[in-house]
Amino acid sequence: MELTFIVPVYNVENYLVECLDSIYKVKNIKYEVILINDGSTDKSLDILKSYNEKYSEITKIIDKKNGGLSSARNAGIKEAKGEYLSFIDSDDIIDSNGFEEFFKEGQKLDLDIMVGNMKYFSEDKIGEPLFRSEEIKDFTVGKGTKFFLTLFEGVKCFREEVVDDIYKRDFICENKLYFHDNLIHEDSYFTPMAYLKAKRVKYIDIPFYYYRQRSGSIMSVVTEKSINSLEKICFMLLNEYTKTDDYGREALSKLLPSFYKVVVYRYINSNKNYREKLKNYRYIFKEVNGMKNKNFEEILVYISPKISNFIRKIMGKDIGNNQKIPKF
Repeated sequence: MELTFIVPVYNVENYLVECLDSIYKVKNIKYEVILINDGSTDKSLDILKSYNEKYSEITKIIDKKNGGLSSARNAGIKEAKGEYLSFIDSDDIIDSNGFEEFFKEGQKLDLDIMVGNMKYFSEDKIGEPLFRSEEIKDFTVGKGTKFFLTLFEGVKCFREEVVDDIYKRDFICENKLYFHDNLIHEDSYFTPMAYLKAKRVKYIDIPFYYYRQRSGSIMSVVTEKSINSLEKICFMLLNEYTKTDDYGREALSKLLPSFYKVVVYRYINSNKNYREKLKNYRYIFKEVNGMKNKNFEEILVYISPKISNFIRKIMGKDIGNNQKIPKF
């Protein structure tokens, strides 16, 4: 078995057929599809059963109580038989031909992580592929830590989503790279950890993944749990700082201040007492020697986050508790 698709499903009856049709169109790869019903209360499970009947030889349904995205993905990993793993969100779609081309290229290179790209789409519009720097496009097969650092060279293009990447299953299991329960930003932890552990990584410039932007959903509210999750991730990744190599440390020195400043900004813009968060930011900034990066905004956050926040507001780039849907 070359590949396992892992598809967590929760109340997506309006989008599920389109998603599954795009997956089952994939040819010329020996694959299985693991469909995890995560306690759906709509007709999603009925849809899954219909596909299981149609494609019974390559389909497995896991029907479980609701436990969240991490729990569902982990359930799929444990049941997977494929040499590689692909995580697909059940309201998105893939370009089956592009996926095949992407997978075959990465398979030839024997990669731990095949790094891909995506396009945003809605009912009436498809965007361009998301930005990837020339440094990343020119990166030959190399260590994950070096690739991780290269994402911050030139114009930063670090993205945490796992859905447009494919992972070798043995690499995931041997390094115990499961998704953390009780974290909202599970990819924000998983992806850096995967880069820190991988030995063979490469970007393949084929944007096979289509990330749905639901019409009418202009923005979503960022919850306290979301902010706390991001804060927890920062400290979990900081714990890896002394364990990795020079490339990994330099990458984390760029990533962690950029993550934690979001926590500070959201506290300021919620009119909450941000002093404890600023203290944490300064601690992380010092621990990773953030000053050497000479990032003006991050240094200004360290000195006076309110001034930095004011400048962001003037520029129309303020970070509050409403998550804006990206323009495309």
